[in-house]
Amino acid sequence: MESATRNDHRPGGSIAPAAATFALAALLLALVSAAAAAAAGAVSANPGAAGPPPNTPGMVRVTVEVELTCPSCAQGLERRLGRLAHVAGVEIRHADGRIVLTVEPGRRLELAAVHDTVRNAGFVPDRVVVTAVGRLTLADGAPALALSPDFAVPLVPADRAAALMAEAGDQLALVSGHWDAAPDSPWRLRVDSFEVIR
Repeated sequence: MESATRNDHRPGGSIAPAAATFALAALLLALVSAAAAAAAGAVSANPGAAGPPPNTPGMVRVTVEVELTCPSCAQGLERRLGRLAHVAGVEIRHADGRIVLTVEPGRRLELAAVHDTVRNAGFVPDRVVVTAVGRLTLADGAPALALSPDFAVPLVPADRAAALMAEAGDQLALVSGHWDAAPDSPWRLRVDSFEVIR
């Protein structure tokens, strides 16, 4: 008993286990923080993954529906699309004939450049679907989705977009729709789905 008491008062006796416990807890906390940061990065890099919708105005992803009959040609297309401004990632989905472009947070792609890149690679895009975050507003008297203070995308059909505006108020909205590229007119987004970001 006497020797046990003496060990408690020696430097490093009972203090060393407490310090080791503290160091282990700090290490575990650092590992958990690193894992959480990695998971957050994975969600932002893959907006199609489960998780909360992004809350920064801008395009989230652009999906090009196209017949991908030549896998080696599609690899060249992947490289070309990856060089476009503000493209964070390119995923070629041969099975369902889609090319999914992930957009840098808070940015937008030039859809005409995406369309032209696909055509110049020898493919014919059937449809371009855009998923974007913005505020519903009026532009030239028509409903639009503001992706930045100086850029708003007109929404079609106007009556559905007006109802969406009334529902959203001044909140951000996650809107998905297909690009309506009418010749000789500015592009518009034909709304397919809508979600208010609360």
